[in-house]
Amino acid sequence: MSSILIKNIGTLVTGKLERPLRQADSILIKDGVVQAIGNGLSQAADHTIDANGITAIPGLIDSHSHPSIGEYTPAQNSLSWITNYMHGGVTALISAGELHLPGLPLPPDARTALSVAIVTKRCYDNLRPSGVKVHAGTLLLVPGLTEKDFDEIASIGIKLVKFIFYDYSLLPNGEAERYVSWAHVRGIKVKIHSGGVSRSGVSQVAGWEIVQKIKPDIIGHITGGPIPMPEEDMIRIANETDCFVEICSSGNYRLALSLIRVVKAKSVYHRVLIGTDTPGGTGVIPRGILREIAYISSVGEVPPEKTICMATGNVGRAHGLDIGILEEGRPADIVLMHKITGSVARDALDSFSKGDLPGISYVIIDGEIRVAGRSQQTPPPERVASETCC
Repeated sequence: MSSILIKNIGTLVTGKLERPLRQADSILIKDGVVQAIGNGLSQAADHTIDANGITAIPGLIDSHSHPSIGEYTPAQNSLSWITNYMHGGVTALISAGELHLPGLPLPPDARTALSVAIVTKRCYDNLRPSGVKVHAGTLLLVPGLTEKDFDEIASIGIKLVKFIFYDYSLLPNGEAERYVSWAHVRGIKVKIHSGGVSRSGVSQVAGWEIVQKIKPDIIGHITGGPIPMPEEDMIRIANETDCFVEICSSGNYRLALSLIRVVKAKSVYHRVLIGTDTPGGTGVIPRGILREIAYISSVGEVPPEKTICMATGNVGRAHGLDIGILEEGRPADIVLMHKITGSVARDALDSFSKGDLPGISYVIIDGEIRVAGRSQQTPPPERVASETCC
């Protein structure tokens, strides 16, 4: 793989809440990995990118997506959506279940759910649209699964299971609790669809009571996807559990603000994840993560470097993945951005603080340049990075 030296970075966001900003103006990439970060790095590289004083952040991770077949989404009958998300700064997608396959019975039986998870995991392991890392194969938990099924998904690297269609009237039989235990023993995270009924019309309603009984790791779209749980349930989960809580573009913006107030009061920024819950009834939103960062930063008045962590390092940590952090030894997933021409902001971070979207100049995934000059999905930044080959 080629090497890349990025120099003249204006601001570097790490994706780590413990140190969201780092005083450095250069990044050296070799073999798809960040080798060095510092000031005035001058090592020889195959490609040199002059960042021209703009901002570098880790590649964004959509914590809640619904991939199905390559870059085709049956939910919107659209093509190339993953490439378009990449032009919105997204370098990785976390599947919340491949439940939009045409003709898939909902809820699926146990064998069908297992088969869909295995097939989609295998397919996306063999396909990275425009370089985007699609973490697919999320097993939809339904009655009738066995411990051997959890062995099988663990053996092929599936890292997430999800409650969405499970009949909660069956909770007294202990099966759901066994699922959580089997998952955790194998290092698999457990997510739950929360709030009201989804577009499918057959998902199960879940609030505080169900969360307390199941004890998942991640509360999917806690502020709605699209219909949230009661506000008092959401606040209780934020106050009385350690679960990761997810804010999605498809949700209720009033409750997102209510949740952020609790997060700020308790200083639990590390528990917040950002996703889109798309493609689905909400549509295809290439700039969905950028818009959510801008909303939380401006209306929620959270420092943008912290909000960016919610869409990068927090998501990687929640899912046990080595992505979302811009530091030495990590995958070189990097986005270079600046304020859009005409914005009153000073730079990319100030754009988010003012509720504006920044413009993307470069997207790099695993050390491969995927967007150069400017994104096809954002207006042009006022300043762009430029590349020279050695």
